[in-house]
Amino acid sequence: MITSLFKNTLLSYLIIILAAIGLWGYAFFTSHPSSIVSIEFANESYHLSKKAAIIISFFATLLSAFFLNYRVNKFLFSYEPNNLFLWFYLLFFSVELSNSSFLVYDVVSFLLIIFVYYLLSFISSKESKNHVFNSAFIIGVLCFHNVFFALFLLLLIHNLSTTRRVGISELMLILTGFAIPILLVLSLSIITDNKKLIGTLWDVQFTSPDISWKFTVFIIAAFLFALIGFQLASNKRSGTDISVLLLVNNLFVYLLTSLAVSVFSIFLQPQHYILFLFTLPLSIFLSFFFSESTSKWKELAFVAVIALTFLLR
Repeated sequence: MITSLFKNTLLSYLIIILAAIGLWGYAFFTSHPSSIVSIEFANESYHLSKKAAIIISFFATLLSAFFLNYRVNKFLFSYEPNNLFLWFYLLFFSVELSNSSFLVYDVVSFLLIIFVYYLLSFISSKESKNHVFNSAFIIGVLCFHNVFFALFLLLLIHNLSTTRRVGISELMLILTGFAIPILLVLSLSIITDNKKLIGTLWDVQFTSPDISWKFTVFIIAAFLFALIGFQLASNKRSGTDISVLLLVNNLFVYLLTSLAVSVFSIFLQPQHYILFLFTLPLSIFLSFFFSESTSKWKELAFVAVIALTFLLR
């Protein structure tokens, strides 16, 4: 069975790394030597060779994915640890290599992974105040990429409220952490007399979304399996392992919040950006589905999800 190859073994790591080398390697060798990618901030563009950017992206994506995969396995969402999250995360993110902004997505993905790490840590961390502040700070930074990431403040408050009572001090800590990066950029904008810096927060231009049928089919299929994965994980932990069940529910709220951010972002960004927003939460819940499902169609569904990602390239 194909999914059994992704148990937490040396073989699965080897398969995933070789697959990642193949996916990033294909993008590297098929890109034109003179191709460049740009990183834009405050209406300023910074250019880099696409081949160099692909190499940077390979190591950045792999390291951040390995980090969160370790945390997911550590929390024992599945009784038998596996590397399915790592597989899906790398597979989905590799689709973005055809987009000129993939290096920016790498940076944002790294921040999102750190943010999710903090969300997972609230339930057991003795340094929750530091994690709350750091989480809010990350959201403030992310808003310079996409202002609708501010919705993650509600996610942060929700996750915190499921583990402890949220008082005025916690809310002030969240608002302070969120405001600091904005105030820092505002100060820099005033000092340098460059209003473009702070202007990136509200510089949004809405356009009509352009969604292909391939993208629609993929999102519907992936969400269907992810929802079943959430149900399977919840049922398996119901009545036992309450802390893990709580984390599963909180991750589902993260998926729903990502959906809300995507609904607004589809009027600002191309469809591949929406896949990028879903890469992390969908990878988590798809790993739940394929590790917990006993359906005879599971292996076929696994191949179908992989095939659909190649349709998007």
